[in-house]
Amino acid sequence: MLEVEISAPPTTSNVEAGVEAACAAESLRLTLKNTLAKYPGCVHWHFKKGTQIGTLEVTWWETQRRLWFSVQAGRKGEWMEAALPRLKRALEKAMAHKTR
Repeated sequence: MLEVEISAPPTTSNVEAGVEAACAAESLRLTLKNTLAKYPGCVHWHFKKGTQIGTLEVTWWETQRRLWFSVQAGRKGEWMEAALPRLKRALEKAMAHKTR
C-alpha cells in the first residue's frame, strides 16, 4: 500500500470541502464518503478518474490532525502518478491559504 502524507492544515475548518474541491478540480469523481473504524471520527473518501482503473483513498482524521492519500495494492491506476503530486500541492496550498 502507498501512503502520501499531506502537511497538517493549521486549521481544521473546511478540510472536507477542500479535499472534495481539489479532487473535483482534478476531474475525480467521488464514489464513497464514509468513516473507518480504525480511525474513529475520520472522514474517508474514495475517488476514481472517469472509467479508468484505480481508486484513490483520502482520509482526514481531525482528532490527530492527519490528512493522507492511500492507494491499496491492486487499486493503482496510471492516472495517479501525475495526479497525486498535483493534488498534494493543491491541498497544501489551499490549507495554508486558510490561515491568512
